[in-house]
Amino acid sequence: MNPYRDAFYSRQAEWHGYAGPEDVRRRHEQRIPYYSWYTRGWLDLPRNTPILDIGCGSGQFLYFLRSLGFTDTVGIDLDSRQVEIGRSLGLDCRNVPAGDFLEAMGSQGKSFGLIALLDIIEHFTRAELFPFLEAVVSRLRPGGSLLMSVPNAESPRGLTLLYADITHELAFTPVSFGELMLCHGLMNLQIRDPWPAPVCPSRRVYRAVVGAARAIEAARLRLLGLEPPRNWSPVIWALAKKPAADPPSH
Repeated sequence: MNPYRDAFYSRQAEWHGYAGPEDVRRRHEQRIPYYSWYTRGWLDLPRNTPILDIGCGSGQFLYFLRSLGFTDTVGIDLDSRQVEIGRSLGLDCRNVPAGDFLEAMGSQGKSFGLIALLDIIEHFTRAELFPFLEAVVSRLRPGGSLLMSVPNAESPRGLTLLYADITHELAFTPVSFGELMLCHGLMNLQIRDPWPAPVCPSRRVYRAVVGAARAIEAARLRLLGLEPPRNWSPVIWALAKKPAADPPSH
């Protein structure tokens, strides 16, 4: 176990420099167009779908979900101050360890149509991650989705991002991410290269420039006999599904 994980992630409100609920609300509003871009086409769900956000912080993703009209959302986090701020914004944030919450939901027979793990699983060792994801998948409804964002080891900045956080244990390539999903019985993995997000006219121009620069760099790498990244962004977003029904027994 990484002792820095609990020490650092119980102090996130302090680390982010939150000045109170209205400051947090303003930041959440600014994130909405980015989340819309990252998740485009992935949230075409009934608005009463039960959704769980693990590691919800001050509720930034829950706030986005609420802006889309979702009505049955809950988030959990270890930082009591962030949870308090999220609750002050009318969000269902709870200060409880993920393992305890998932176990309680299991005892109640509660399952979710979507579970979000945004910038979460890279903080686990492999030995910790397997039972954690098994517990998460057990709380997904058949046909439910797991929405994730993780450090992209394939990115030119992959190594920097891995060691940019003292609590990071892992980063993923598309291949290793697919292997991870396979180990937990998840399917239809979609991986998205999200950055830069074209959320305004200047950002749309910037994305076009970045796309051209990446194409030039990819050509240079191929001339050197190297394979360019398929996903250049430091963080990749991904969606995987639980099979709609258990396979027939033989």
